[in-house]
Amino acid sequence: NTKGCFQLESRLGQTMARKLKPTNIEQLSALISILRPGCLEAYRDGKSVSNHYIDKKNGLESIDYYHDSLKDILDKTYGEMIYQEQAMQIAQKIAGFDLQEADMLRKAIGKKKPEEMAKIKKKFLSGTKKTKIVSEDQATEIFNWIEKSQRYSFNKSHAVSYAINAYLSA
Repeated sequence: NTKGCFQLESRLGQTMARKLKPTNIEQLSALISILRPGCLEAYRDGKSVSNHYIDKKNGLESIDYYHDSLKDILDKTYGEMIYQEQAMQIAQKIAGFDLQEADMLRKAIGKKKPEEMAKIKKKFLSGTKKTKIVSEDQATEIFNWIEKSQRYSFNKSHAVSYAINAYLSA
């Protein structure tokens, strides 16, 4: 019953809401975020990040954080990276980025400029070699994951404010 609900009245919004069955603002915020192209178009194991999130929330898929160091960052989203801040926090934690560098990553992804992304990727991979939290292969996998899923994603405060408006319009 999302007809007339802010951000959720489209056919996709209705379908995803039925599948997810959100029970709180946190899940409603995630629902609005997983409707964005970044999560819908980022595929892993033959399924979009959006569908992984839904299946994990509903207990149809086990929750996996890829690496233990990511658990605290991805815990509230069932091991899926759906917010911009999560990409930034991962860069800070495993590549040693400071806040400004993490924000440069966020901006570079949003601008979709290959030359900028190549510089950031080099810095990210170099940083992971220094921190030694993940292997080189894992670092590459994580960066590719960030790059794909964050192409068009929300920051969490934006998603929460949309979720509150969706709740109020419901």
